[in-house]
Amino acid sequence: MDLDAAFDALPGLTERVAQRRMATAVAEALKEQVPLLVHAPTGVGKSLGYLVPIVAAGRRAIVATATKALQSQLIERDLPRLADAFGTTSALAMGRGNYACWARMEALVAATRLAATRTEEAALEVAAWAAESATGSRLDAPPGVRDDVWDLISTSGEDCPGQKGCAFHQRCYAERAREEARDVDVVVTNHHLLLLELELRASSDAPGVMLPEVDVIVVDEAHRLADHAADLYGITVTASRMGRAGAAADAAAKAAGLRTDWSRRLRGRYQELSADLYPGPVLPGGRAQATLTAALTPLANDLQTMLATLKDLGDPDDEATALLAARRRLRALSRDLERLTKLGERGPGTQRNGHDPPPERPVDPIPTTAPGDLAVWVEEGRQGARVVKSALVEPGPVLAGVLWDRVPAAVACSATLAVAGSLEVAARNLGVAEPATVVAASPFDFRRNALLYVPRAMPPPSSDGFQAAAERELVSLIEASRGRALVLCTSWRAVESFAAALAHLPYELLVQGDDVPARLAARFRDEVASVLVATRTFFEGFDVPGESLSLLVLDRLPFPRPDDPLLAERGRRVEARGASRFAEVWLPAAAVSLQQALGRLVRSETDRGVMAVLDRRLADSGYRSALLSSLPPARLTRSLEDVRAFFAI
Repeated sequence: MDLDAAFDALPGLTERVAQRRMATAVAEALKEQVPLLVHAPTGVGKSLGYLVPIVAAGRRAIVATATKALQSQLIERDLPRLADAFGTTSALAMGRGNYACWARMEALVAATRLAATRTEEAALEVAAWAAESATGSRLDAPPGVRDDVWDLISTSGEDCPGQKGCAFHQRCYAERAREEARDVDVVVTNHHLLLLELELRASSDAPGVMLPEVDVIVVDEAHRLADHAADLYGITVTASRMGRAGAAADAAAKAAGLRTDWSRRLRGRYQELSADLYPGPVLPGGRAQATLTAALTPLANDLQTMLATLKDLGDPDDEATALLAARRRLRALSRDLERLTKLGERGPGTQRNGHDPPPERPVDPIPTTAPGDLAVWVEEGRQGARVVKSALVEPGPVLAGVLWDRVPAAVACSATLAVAGSLEVAARNLGVAEPATVVAASPFDFRRNALLYVPRAMPPPSSDGFQAAAERELVSLIEASRGRALVLCTSWRAVESFAAALAHLPYELLVQGDDVPARLAARFRDEVASVLVATRTFFEGFDVPGESLSLLVLDRLPFPRPDDPLLAERGRRVEARGASRFAEVWLPAAAVSLQQALGRLVRSETDRGVMAVLDRRLADSGYRSALLSSLPPARLTRSLEDVRAFFAI
């Protein structure tokens, strides 16, 4: 189908130059089988910018997003338009934990025949609903189901025994949803499930496992993909995780007639051995690594003993569900402990665990990488508990191996993908070599409808007088805008300080933490003269077009925390190559976050307002051009009088 004809077939669609340019680039990438990166600011209409050319070319696609909000937009608004015009079919694919599990529901009913806690009683009500449901999906569940309640009737990919080990496989809601998704034109999913699918395809050479085989993969909100890959390929070890592994082994042993106490013992051993770990980074060859190895090695030995005991139970039969789940959980934990004790050993990107063959019907896989590719650190949790965490330092090579090298027609797009008008940083972070690129301009008239204000007289953010000066400036700005303001802060301390400074103003004051984000957003939207003070949580996904949001204030430039262990390790490697950690790591991260934060202001062609950044470095520093050129082309002013004049119109 001709691309122009496809757009013309969508009733009520306003023609957008940037959207057509993007669609043409997507169509060309599909034809030439080359990767494509697209920076498409708010208002371009990027979802139809990739969906229309895919449908026009008769291709099948997987679209992966970072947020549920965008998934909902695709499933509820964009794809139904294509269904009406072209008969396009679609489905939403979610992780196993989003579906009720028949085995878990049966176990819950059996365990509560004599007595049940309030949480269990609530879970039994949800289970009764699920038994009559056509989907078993949490999205269709009665509203207000808490996480702890849902956890009692659902399972994870790690715990699911797969087709061979589950008596309910033929009725499984998760499997049924995946089967239904195999025949549709467009499957919508999240980054996490897409990465798991790509990893499993790469390691098993299977064409389609959890998600169907398609012609095109689109990664929307692609500025988050590298971070999601870094987390997914990392490791987290806690006392709770040790206890859950032991509990799985206890359940398997009990099913075979053995009495064990592995859950309590493993949890206790971890708490005892990890007490010597000091919060902070764990560098290869350092004292912290030696201490970590000394703590984890005995635990790894305990896991091997438990695995040997489970192996002696023989091939699973009636106790298949418990035994297979226990073996999978113990092997995964044992492998992770081994990786953490071998820091500094560099190797190839993605490796499959040779001791863990795939089940007959593969469930969610657990990716692994070479130990030397991880940044490792220790955090202090509740009541002083130690948490060992790690993340993949450089996700690019892994993404190249599982995505770009294996899927020729792949598109990555985002409203905040470019830095200073270039996609070079994005290409490096995403691991794509020589992609086709599109950097679309915003369709909104920022020069006419927006103002960027950076106060001239503010002290540096590191000075003692900054917060007091910022509070005075904020009060003046909100008086000029007559409320109608979103105040974004880079710390909770700033939220509390600003909220106290604004309390005397005659505008309804909304503060993050006083209510759930969705209700705060609704109240802010409905009460036009209100002021909302919030943290980085509201940098993305907060969409309030119209007069209610006429002033957006950011307290400081959103640089990452200087003690972030993952970025610190990336910085060390950048400097080892002779480059600048600030220019290659911290500055691009701040530029993307700044785009996200200030992008909350203008959400439609009729929106107008002021973007105020109380950090003078945006206008005075030597790196200001890299940040300013990443922002919409609003006029920059240093005068509060200009702001007052803007709002007086």
